[in-house]
Amino acid sequence: MRFFEFENSDKFMLVLKNFIGRAQSKKAPANLNWASLNSLLHKVGEEAMDYESFKTMYDSNPAIQSLVANFSADGIELNVPGVSNPPDAGGAAQQQSPQDQVAQQAAQVAGSQISS
Repeated sequence: MRFFEFENSDKFMLVLKNFIGRAQSKKAPANLNWASLNSLLHKVGEEAMDYESFKTMYDSNPAIQSLVANFSADGIELNVPGVSNPPDAGGAAQQQSPQDQVAQQAAQVAGSQISS
């Protein structure tokens, strides 16, 4: 059974909320590419996700819709309260390293919160 087929997506929601909280504390937008998201999901024991499986889950879950501002084949843009997400100015390659660092930190925190 695929991850999106489970009605209870608590771990997935926790990962997204944790990432949103970290971005909000830094007053920065929160964007995850699919590789970063899958790295986070792997660390909390969930299956990998791609655009199609995420779209299926997004379309059927209003709670996830409230956390996600936008998504595409490149990744997801999370809804961070109080922070406006600037349009991508073609600098995605420059943002990759800091994003991966934040994703790794978020995965460590999410993993410790879930296993507690």
